[in-house]
Amino acid sequence: MFIANWKMNGSQHMVHKWIEEVNLTIPTQIQSQCVFCPPACYLPMISDLIKKRELKISLGAQDIDPDMEVSLTGGISGSMLEELGCQYVVVGHSERRIHCKEDSKLLLQKLKAVLANNMKVIFCVGETSEEKEAGKTSEVINRQLEVIGQLKPNNLLIAYEPVWAIGSGQTASSTAIQEIHQLINKKIRSLNINNFSGVIYGGSVNSSSAQEIFSLNAVHGLLIGGASLEGKEFSRVVLSSCENFIK
Repeated sequence: MFIANWKMNGSQHMVHKWIEEVNLTIPTQIQSQCVFCPPACYLPMISDLIKKRELKISLGAQDIDPDMEVSLTGGISGSMLEELGCQYVVVGHSERRIHCKEDSKLLLQKLKAVLANNMKVIFCVGETSEEKEAGKTSEVINRQLEVIGQLKPNNLLIAYEPVWAIGSGQTASSTAIQEIHQLINKKIRSLNINNFSGVIYGGSVNSSSAQEIFSLNAVHGLLIGGASLEGKEFSRVVLSSCENFIK
């Protein structure tokens, strides 16, 4: 899977250009492995463009609000996202954990909202530079995954994205990625979760690093941030990763 996470970036012009470039460069059979997660304000436009162009790309949301007894100003419910055609929702991204103070209790409610509306979870985990230097990477990731065990969701996708690598131009070493992805797989097995879709890697992924990372047998896809903002660069990431498949 290749997840394009635009974060808080974009414009209507960028959306149209991205759709056209991806449509021209990524073969249909590989489009089905791509998920576009734009800012929420562009979801209706992109949903329409995907239908009009008959693209096989899936639509994803960057966030969701938990079901509440009150109508939350500025909130986006699971039923709204499902109606727009979203098939995936990102939950637990480190930027929201850190800057929005999202804890395990809130993430559990968000997971419930995703599953109640028949969408698939992209659950993010990762350690900070301080946690890495203290040798606490395994401890942190195992703790972050505990919330998953309370629900045992189907069609779960885990994204390992070390916080220190996001937007820094740094990526974890191949050895570290392999080891941590194996750790995540082991933890998921211990939680008795069925229909696990695998572990993808994120953190300054670009067309130069994608092929080496994707070639690791414990890596099942990529979460792409800055390199996904331009359709041509996103396509290069995808196509370089799938080079052997295309041949």
